[in-house]
This record gives sequence, structure tokens and C-alpha cells, in this order.
Amino acid sequence: MEICAQSSSVALKFDIPKYAGSVELPKEEKPQENPPKTPSKISVFLDAGHGGKDPGAQGNGLNEKDIALSIALKTGEILKNHNIDVKYSRTTDVFVELDDRASMANNANSDIFVSFHCNSFTDSSAKGTETYHYPGSAEGAKLAKSIQDSIIKNGVYNGDRGVKENTYLVLKQTKMPAALVEMAFISNSEDANILKNRQNEMANAIAMGILDYLEIPYNETSEGLYRVQTGAFSQRENAQNLVDELKAKGYEAMIVEKGGIYKVQVGAFSQRGNADKLAEQLKANGFEAIVVR
Repeated sequence: MEICAQSSSVALKFDIPKYAGSVELPKEEKPQENPPKTPSKISVFLDAGHGGKDPGAQGNGLNEKDIALSIALKTGEILKNHNIDVKYSRTTDVFVELDDRASMANNANSDIFVSFHCNSFTDSSAKGTETYHYPGSAEGAKLAKSIQDSIIKNGVYNGDRGVKENTYLVLKQTKMPAALVEMAFISNSEDANILKNRQNEMANAIAMGILDYLEIPYNETSEGLYRVQTGAFSQRENAQNLVDELKAKGYEAMIVEKGGIYKVQVGAFSQRGNADKLAEQLKANGFEAIVVR
């Protein structure tokens, strides 16, 4: 893929070598894409890139295989809470061949396929988020755009590298609309910090993008989970300031946008008591906190 790292005065272009989990194939016709089913029967296949003997890209003390798996699993839990059947290529640190990943999704008769990856380059200034689809796949392009737009819109990362085409094997051999998201550059220290410390936000944004594509309303309460809300703002900048303040105190907070209001939330619990404990802890540290469901 082509990398374009922006600085204040010059745009640098690089040719990126391919990693083992992202093999590029000659452009051919993609198998017929099946239309999505009714919402009650929707099935989503999540593919955590690399795994086992294949660490993927490495940088800043992180392995791509670990980041991809963690965020894929978090994304899956959010989708499950929206009555979606979720399948995975892997749920542990194991190696899965690329052909097998596509076959698993096809055999599961999934409606869409999303592959999770981290980008990397020798020049550590390269940074940003980009999402891929197979050339000529209209539904794949729509899915990729929905995911990419959600990551940017929800403030996880403003390094928008856009939606791109590629003939990666998992995009070509799957029979459903497919997207591959390069969440951030593991080789860039700022991006690596996002990959390490903002996984809940990234998973939430990707899930929201998937739901938007499927035209399923996002339920911020996630089917009965208790969350602790520390603020609600009409301006994203104010919400982000609170998120930064919470993170400085060791809390992993996220922004949830709904109806033009940006809500800052921490945690997600199945038991009210655990949410209450976190709320009291936040109050003791000087934050406003209410439990929402």
C-alpha cells in the first residue's frame, strides 16, 4: 500500500511492504456478495489479524497480533449486545492461515467480514487510520467508509488516511461485503499510545460503524450494561478535554455521540454494584459521576 505521512510543510510518500497477514493478490472478480439478512439474523465475522507464530507488525513494545485480538473481541461484545451473531477467526493467540480465515467466514454464512490490523513503516513519522475494501465491491466500499468515518467522527483519532482499495486475500476470497481496518501505526509512538490505551474507544467506534452500515440503531446502554457517565457536552472539544483528564488519572474513558451531544463514559458492567463503586471512586477523585443504563 502507499503511505503518505504528512508534516507541516511536506507530504512524504512511501511504498509499504506487505505483512504476512495482509497478502495482496492480483485483481480478480470478487465472489458474489450476499445481501444482508434481517436484523434478527445478522451475522458478523471478525478477523483478528496474525496470531501465534506470526506477531504481525511490532513497535513501541507492542505486537500487532495482541492489539488486533483485543480490539476485535471488544468489538464483538458490543455487537453481541445489539442482537448480532458474532463469529471470530480466532479468540486466542493462535495462528490461522489466510485461506482458512476467508473459508471460516464463508462457511459461517456471515453477512459481513471485518479484519483488524495495525499499520507499520520504517519511517516512524507515518501515522493515521485507513480502511480497505476489495476493488469493485460497492458494498465493501460502503462498509469500509462507514467504519472509517465512525473512527474519525467519534474522536478516537483524527489522522484520517481515508478509504482505499486493495486485493488482500481476505477481502478477495470472502463472499460477503468485507473491510480491513488498519487502526493506527504501531511504529509511531503517538499511534501506539492510541492502540494501547484507547482500545475501548476504538472498538466502540468500529462497532458503531458496523451498526451504521447494517442500519441497526446504536444502543449506548448496550443491552442492560451499566456505565458511569462523567459529563455531557454540546462541543466535542470539551468532551475530549474531560477524557484526557480522566485518562491522566488512570481511567479509560470514551466519548459516545448521540443527537449532537457528546457523552463521556467510563466502564461497562453487568452488575449495578460494580458501576456504583466506580462512580464513588470517580467522585472521590473530583469528577461528577452518575450510573446510566
